[in-house]
Amino acid sequence: MNNKTTISSFFWQIIKPYKWWYLVMIPGPFVTAAFVFGYNYAIKLLLDVLTQDKILHYGDFVYPVGIFLGSHFMVDIFFRISNYAEWKSQPQVRKDIMCKVYDYVMGHSYNFFQNNLSGSIISKIKSINDGYYYLFESIKHNLTAKFLISLLCAICLLCINSKIFIMVGLFTVGLVIVSMTLYRKLGVMQGEISNDYHGVIGLIADNITNIANVSLFASKKAESQSIINHQENISTPLRNKWFKLNFITEIIVTMIYSLFGISVLLYSIYLKNSGQITIGDIAFTMSMTFLFQDNIFGLFIEVKKFVNTWSDFKTSFSIMQIPQEKIDKTDATELKVSGGEVIFENINFGYENNNKVFTNLNLKIKAGQKIGIVGSSGAGKSTLVALLLKHFKADNGNMIIDNQSIYDVTSDSLRSQISLIPQDIVLFHRSVGENIGYAKKEANQAEIENAAKMASIHDFIETLPEKYNTLVGERGVKLSGGQRQRIAIARAILKNAPILILDEATSALDSETEQQIQKSISDMLETNKATVIAIAHRLSTIKHLDRIVVMENGAIAEDGMFDELLAKENSKFKALWDRQVNGMVL
Repeated sequence: MNNKTTISSFFWQIIKPYKWWYLVMIPGPFVTAAFVFGYNYAIKLLLDVLTQDKILHYGDFVYPVGIFLGSHFMVDIFFRISNYAEWKSQPQVRKDIMCKVYDYVMGHSYNFFQNNLSGSIISKIKSINDGYYYLFESIKHNLTAKFLISLLCAICLLCINSKIFIMVGLFTVGLVIVSMTLYRKLGVMQGEISNDYHGVIGLIADNITNIANVSLFASKKAESQSIINHQENISTPLRNKWFKLNFITEIIVTMIYSLFGISVLLYSIYLKNSGQITIGDIAFTMSMTFLFQDNIFGLFIEVKKFVNTWSDFKTSFSIMQIPQEKIDKTDATELKVSGGEVIFENINFGYENNNKVFTNLNLKIKAGQKIGIVGSSGAGKSTLVALLLKHFKADNGNMIIDNQSIYDVTSDSLRSQISLIPQDIVLFHRSVGENIGYAKKEANQAEIENAAKMASIHDFIETLPEKYNTLVGERGVKLSGGQRQRIAIARAILKNAPILILDEATSALDSETEQQIQKSISDMLETNKATVIAIAHRLSTIKHLDRIVVMENGAIAEDGMFDELLAKENSKFKALWDRQVNGMVL
């Protein structure tokens, strides 16, 4: 799917497997219109029989009663068939829409999710699924039936009296011109309201996700006031604009509607007094006229609702028209890692704001080697990891793992060969066991518990109310930072990938917890022949590694062993070390 995807093509892809069930549903609205005609025509016939100047027999009523009962029978049969078709298709259609939208959104790059509020994305996904339901219900049960009833009434009026038909036609044309002009404006306003609504939902979701920060900085009132200000300054004026135009629209449509009904009634009385129509005809004419009037008015109300829903749907559907940033080649292969050698070759990269991070960066990490990458904030350490994981694509250059360019392999196969323990551990709102087992989909309980034991978290898990089935809360809020880190280590142990990245994995922890976590990591590394890339803020945590790389302004300033770099009097690493020692940041 790309930015040229239309709503119609999207719907056709969804509906196509169930097209025969949709065809079965089509006769329903037609039969409804036929029933309304049959019912009122039966009343006309009945009145004509009753006004005859003769003795009536039961046989005289067979025809009108037969039409009346036959109409009831037909509408009931066809609607049961339509309901069955709806039952066989709609649950699957709703499922397919949700899955297709979710799959497309999840196919976006890491950069997309960095630049868009998650709450706004979720709101649009929900609105697409709900929007289809409202549009389907509107077309099937309201718009089509009212349109067909109005059309059939107009045909009946034409057959009875062409002058009444012309009068009805003129009023209808005027109503259509006025209504559609105003409804189009209402639709544009509804699109603006929908855009604003998704934005507000995004802001609210952002506040809820960051409730710890909101509470910590005593900002609940400030955040609430921010939402109130947005509502008062943007949301409410937009809605007031819509309601004002809607109010004017309703007055105009009602005036046309009332004038139309009075005119037809007066003209029908004139025709009766002049002997041009019978009592049955006038009863049928008035019933068809008022039925037409009622349905045409209802039709325009439904059109207004449809336009509003459609505008909201289009706004939400825009998320399906944002092109996916394709990093993988169409012929990308699976990455095969035998040793874990990693090479950064002439890497050039800058973010969208043209802030250049790397210029011709070169770095080679031998298979099984354990290196530490250090440097001040903004030196490019985390960006290097993001490029290796293909969260971003380098402007120029190449990254090679065991003689395979990462741009020639699929992102999934690349990431399946890399374990990452980040500084900020985010867990799913699932059980402890599920969060650990996420690293290996086919892992059994014994493997999960063994990984937890190696990460020194098993004993703690056993104290929880549901043990490994205990829910950790959204983003893992029920656990401490150290506990989340241990679960992340357990995941890395379970995954057992040939390349391990530690992105300042312990910098946010207190010294005691850091030492415990560091021991767990050291134990893991002793049993693992993986290539290790450790980004560190506290230099004491990388003393045991094979090699230290010092980065400065996106370039490699120094490269060597810990003791070797520390022994150099004017080395940048020694300067970093001295600052930490003097500041007691060990």
